[in-house]
Amino acid sequence: MPKAALQLYSIKEIAEQDFYHAIHIAKQVGYDGVEFAGFYGKEAIETKKYLDDLDILPAGSHVGLSAVVDKFSETMEYNATISNKYIVVPYISEQFHNEDGIKQIAEYLNIASDNAKKYGIKLGYHNHAFEFSIVENGKRLFDILAENTQEDIVLEIDMFWAVKGGVDPVEYCKKYSNRLELLHFKDITSDGFDTEVGKGIVDFPAILKVSDKIDWCVMEQEKFDMPMEKSIAISCEYMKGILNA
Repeated sequence: MPKAALQLYSIKEIAEQDFYHAIHIAKQVGYDGVEFAGFYGKEAIETKKYLDDLDILPAGSHVGLSAVVDKFSETMEYNATISNKYIVVPYISEQFHNEDGIKQIAEYLNIASDNAKKYGIKLGYHNHAFEFSIVENGKRLFDILAENTQEDIVLEIDMFWAVKGGVDPVEYCKKYSNRLELLHFKDITSDGFDTEVGKGIVDFPAILKVSDKIDWCVMEQEKFDMPMEKSIAISCEYMKGILNA
């Protein structure tokens, strides 16, 4: 059964002040794991001990492209030490927002994926909206990336950004159902704003039915209209409800 995780970027203001306290909050409100967006200078062995003592799991780590190209060994060793098995590139710079650029990214991911196997780590890619733009050949950049990457590279589809990009996230999850170990459960209102999972327009129960490969459903929210601890707890409660249904 898929598990619920919090992308720590959601509470980055807390993490910047006290990284481990942010993880503690995720555990306290009910998440099974956390997806990292940086480690705030903490040593891997210390982070591993904190996760074990708290009994919360690593559900992936978002790292910049340079971390898997220029700092590959350092990145893999840290994540292997904390028993994290997913490393995801969450964004690419504008120079790659075209067909040739996205193919270059695919090549980087394929090479990194092959080399990551010895660490027991899988590579992934997380979308924003631009990947769903249509280029000259009539294809969307996301599909070009998928076609040019190995099938063991995870496609961490972000529901909020898929909607922003003009596609149906349920249909995209169906299309790539064999590559969905991680999914970003980021909800969106009908007028295009962040909201708690279950309060927006994304059909999360339908998404859960498209694949038996889903390992982690990762909640992310960037803007809040209530205290963030309360908001992430509401999302967690909804996610646990549909995951256990």
